[in-house]
Amino acid sequence: MKLYITILFIILTSIGAYAQDTLQGDYSSLRIVKGKHIIKSVINVNDELVIDEGASIEFLSPGTIVCNGKVEINGKDHNIEFYGSKNREGVGFVFNNANDKSIFIKNAVFKNLQLPIFFDFGWKRNLVEISNNIFTHNLGRVSVIQVLNPPFSYSIDSSYIQFNLLNNLFTDNNASIYFEDLKSDQLNVNISNNVFTNNFIYGSKNYNIATNMIYGRVDQSNTRYSAILKNNSFVSNNLLDIITDTIVQAANFGIYGTDKSFSARGNYWGSTDKEGIYTAIYDQSKNYSLPRVDVDPVLRSPGKELSTHIYEVSDAKNSLISIDNIAGKLNTINSIILKSNNQLDFTNATLIYHYLKNDTSTTELEKPIKFSVVKDNVNTSHLNIRDSSEYSNPNGYLLFANLKDLNNQAVPDVKIGYKKYLFAYWVRKLIQDSLLNLRVKDATAKVDSNADEIIKYNEPPFKKSLEYGIGLGGVIFRGTVGTDNLFNSELNLHNSLIINYNFKPKLTATLKLSYFVLSANDFNSPNADQIARGYFFQTPMYSISPSINYTFAEANLIKKSKKRFYNSIGTGLEYSFFNPTSSYMGVSYDLQKLGTGGQFNDSVAKPYSLRTFGLFFTYRVKFDVTKNISLSFIAEYHKSFSDYLDDVGADKYPDPNVLLSKKGAPAVYFSNPTSDYISTGRLRNFPTSPSDNYLNFGISITKRLIF
Repeated sequence: MKLYITILFIILTSIGAYAQDTLQGDYSSLRIVKGKHIIKSVINVNDELVIDEGASIEFLSPGTIVCNGKVEINGKDHNIEFYGSKNREGVGFVFNNANDKSIFIKNAVFKNLQLPIFFDFGWKRNLVEISNNIFTHNLGRVSVIQVLNPPFSYSIDSSYIQFNLLNNLFTDNNASIYFEDLKSDQLNVNISNNVFTNNFIYGSKNYNIATNMIYGRVDQSNTRYSAILKNNSFVSNNLLDIITDTIVQAANFGIYGTDKSFSARGNYWGSTDKEGIYTAIYDQSKNYSLPRVDVDPVLRSPGKELSTHIYEVSDAKNSLISIDNIAGKLNTINSIILKSNNQLDFTNATLIYHYLKNDTSTTELEKPIKFSVVKDNVNTSHLNIRDSSEYSNPNGYLLFANLKDLNNQAVPDVKIGYKKYLFAYWVRKLIQDSLLNLRVKDATAKVDSNADEIIKYNEPPFKKSLEYGIGLGGVIFRGTVGTDNLFNSELNLHNSLIINYNFKPKLTATLKLSYFVLSANDFNSPNADQIARGYFFQTPMYSISPSINYTFAEANLIKKSKKRFYNSIGTGLEYSFFNPTSSYMGVSYDLQKLGTGGQFNDSVAKPYSLRTFGLFFTYRVKFDVTKNISLSFIAEYHKSFSDYLDDVGADKYPDPNVLLSKKGAPAVYFSNPTSDYISTGRLRNFPTSPSDNYLNFGISITKRLIF
């Protein structure tokens, strides 16, 4: 009987697996019907994409749908779902190509994705409508929605794109919404009736333009259409420090550009206090050179037509409106007032107390808290806690979850005391790390004091040897283009042939021949000016790298074993061949030949060389697998003498008209890909201006020949 049940289970599992449709390849037109589908590669849809009600699409990294034409996604009661697989989160949708078709995205859920919606540079449609969707728990830290510029047109009578972002809910996401231009001749943006709540925007401790829930540029030129930002609700959106994972401050809206002002009137900003509102807006009040954001008149509460959410939490006894103020007196509160824009359904609601185990532990415990609810009116409810001593531990927060509204739609959770909890967690993490370091030092001291117990080797006489082998690993570009964050940088394969000559007991001469590709993209950077610059490139690299390495004393890390480990450091000189390239209208171009920095605009300037010297420093951990076979981990930092590995040096932006006449439209595009506003004399490598370098790391395996 057990055998039959096992066979039946295998058959049913197989049927379930085959029922999941895996989409791959390119399509002229694609209709995704009701049911579960999987995307684990980049697929292209050239003409029309239609997604039916009830469709559920799982994106596995690097899963992406690239849409070049018409798009119709029209669900009912959010019954279309796009989600990323845990620990293998896919990207989302990319829209590019220029045509007069439309994009409709309605009543869908976007969850656990890297970049749910991305309008790539040069895209164009006659209408975009993103409405009545839910964007929740998306993990990517670049953007939730990113909208780059459509093609520039000199004709004032040219058609424009109506871009509507309406009636959506954004909650518990890790990134912003970015519009490259909120004032434009080609794009008419309407951002209305949306709810932005409980989002965490990752960045440094310094609050800036890009670390806000919505940000973009407004300039005095090309401003036929100014974006509408009206009747939205901003509640508990915060900048989260990427190093410490602690809340820095509220962060709702950021603006930059040459215009004097931008209208954001008629929104709810999480407060009615003017000073408090501008604390979470990055504009002229933070930097005198930026536009001013006008918020008057402000809404005193969110409208009923918006997605249901709790917009105010207060202590019923002390009337402390700020959640942060409540956090300081959490264990004294036994009655909480919740205000929402629509009536709440508490049938399945839960109140959970999350707290740290003790003063040094980072272990989190949780405890359900009993409560009762008294409704004052449609929008206000009293949450009465039966025993506040249940959460007397000061290092915790209350999570109010599983709420719904009367239309059975989920309501975003509320965390009370969460800011203080994150800080307490970070402090305990520091304490744990400090204690660990002390234990390691103490253990080392004990070993040193009992040196006689360490097994020694009988060192054989030194013999010169030659090693040859291969290396394989990754390489990351660190230069003008790209991001300072290593984890957001583009990673490429690094291949090498290695020859080592061990001519002294602790000295090794190494010659390495390498091939790899460097690439980077300004859109991976959190810096708003760098995103506005918009460079991207890749360059194949061939390098010859001689070096000298010094080996520290070897060690036997395993008792009664003859396996030996070596640490070494080294430095060397390399000679590289490179050729930066990029793509325009689907065609790849050699950038040096185009003179994107104006190198061919006059007879004086010369193109940069495609060959360069450089210095590098290396660290290696080597392990003898056998007498003649060794395995090594290698990490290297390379400093190039050329600032043009990415084609971007300290050149002034050239005259586009001269460049067009000499080298054509691709050269003009690559010289200033985003058509960013350029002041006289501005350098192309602004705002980063570093010299070009790169990091590579990986493993190598070598065979030894002893003389």
